[in-house]
Amino acid sequence: MTEGKAAARKRFDRWAHRYERDRRSKANARVQSAALSALALQATDRFLDIGCGSGAAVRAASKTAERAVGVDLAPAMIERARQLASGQRDVAFVVGDSEQLPFPDGTFTAVLCSSSFHHYPDPGRALAQMARVLSPNGRLVIAEPNADLRAVRIADRVLRRLDAGHVHLYRTDELATLAEAAGFVEIRTTPARRSYFFLSAHRPASA
Repeated sequence: MTEGKAAARKRFDRWAHRYERDRRSKANARVQSAALSALALQATDRFLDIGCGSGAAVRAASKTAERAVGVDLAPAMIERARQLASGQRDVAFVVGDSEQLPFPDGTFTAVLCSSSFHHYPDPGRALAQMARVLSPNGRLVIAEPNADLRAVRIADRVLRRLDAGHVHLYRTDELATLAEAAGFVEIRTTPARRSYFFLSAHRPASA
């Protein structure tokens, strides 16, 4: 594990016990909820949330989708997610790395990654893993702070100095280019609340 990943895991493990209760995680949850809505889940969907934190999106998705799974690098977040989802059917949480997802090819039809992608040291590999675990024509939505905005670029520079687990905040065209290189199609970027943007894309229907 890289030093940056270890730092991110340690930080989120410390945060886990108060996640979904403090102001910052509640703000993140509003972005996450909007990103989940953008996936337009159906009853036949198999849903994966990458960087799931305490599992709010997974719990919400389980009300519609056939199956809802969350994966996160931080064991304490996964433990908290399991506690909060206790008693819910067709829900699972797994400790895992976004750059080496512990799932077979084509397992999911819909993938969400909200407020997590900027922690990934190898974004191209993470996107390739997202494409791998999606079934043909599967959907992806990524929600990230929008570095097209000057204030976000300034925040990015500060965070790189202060947070060892922070890697990079992306411009919309930058993330779209990475998604295209990973094989995604029908790529769109749209502005979202709190200076965020959504990237939506599909895995091709056939290779």
